[in-house]
Amino acid sequence: MSQKQDVLFPASVGKEIVARIGLMSDTHMPDRLAKLPAGLWQAFAGVDFILHAGDVGELWVLDELSTIAPVIAVHGNDETADATRELPYKQVVTVAGQRILVWHSHYQDRIDEMASRQDETLLPKLERIAAHGRRAGARIVFFSHWHIPLTYQFEDLFLINAGTFASGSWFTRARHQTAALLQFYADGSFETVHIDLAAPSQPFTAAFDVSAGFRAAAAPYEDTIITAALQTRLPAFWAHELADKAAVVKAILRLGHRCWSGELDHYGRELLLAEILNDTHIDPADQTWARSVLE
Repeated sequence: MSQKQDVLFPASVGKEIVARIGLMSDTHMPDRLAKLPAGLWQAFAGVDFILHAGDVGELWVLDELSTIAPVIAVHGNDETADATRELPYKQVVTVAGQRILVWHSHYQDRIDEMASRQDETLLPKLERIAAHGRRAGARIVFFSHWHIPLTYQFEDLFLINAGTFASGSWFTRARHQTAALLQFYADGSFETVHIDLAAPSQPFTAAFDVSAGFRAAAAPYEDTIITAALQTRLPAFWAHELADKAAVVKAILRLGHRCWSGELDHYGRELLLAEILNDTHIDPADQTWARSVLE
């Protein structure tokens, strides 16, 4: 076993490895991520296959991942029409006699999804995920959607979230781009390790406090990229029905990519307004509205 493998799975010495799986999710490409992190190729070197737990983005993302290993994927709640149509909501995968449920974990009905976000208590959310795992007869549930790397044992079930590659919104930045490895042994045991793709040769400690609320659990993994002054204007900005929301979102994403690439640390209302006013593809009525709210 190589030094890298010893560091990532120190308990594996002397055990027969029957499978190693790469776990990842929430790539949101290309809207919120321009390219896959370079460290992914090192982190997933030698995996038997990759599980992607949704919010893929464009389907060509899976083609690119398949240059590392075969890919099995489900769709998430923030997908292209093609990904939602072609990828399943859930997928059961069996490895070495152990059944894995792969599921983004969002509600299929958007009203139910938004209602679920009103309660930040984590344990009921984990109970719901575990219930889906039991119904599938799974030992492991690999879920995503939260953008929080974690491994949590819920009674006889193991719940794993690999974290995220992209930000959780147009206005935030992921502090860590994380994935995970799931390794199975001939004796029926398995173990998992998280990896920060900025340092793929070392295990990443994913701190998770189930007694914390959702926002508190997510806080170590996400930063805002907008000023407080802009944040206070956004509710009023979105309260208006835009003539062409998609064009405005493209302007917001351009600024987002400048922050995600490191060109900008953050931006405020002046820069957003300039981006909107200088874009000839944005409806003049939307530009007038932006000026009235952001100036």
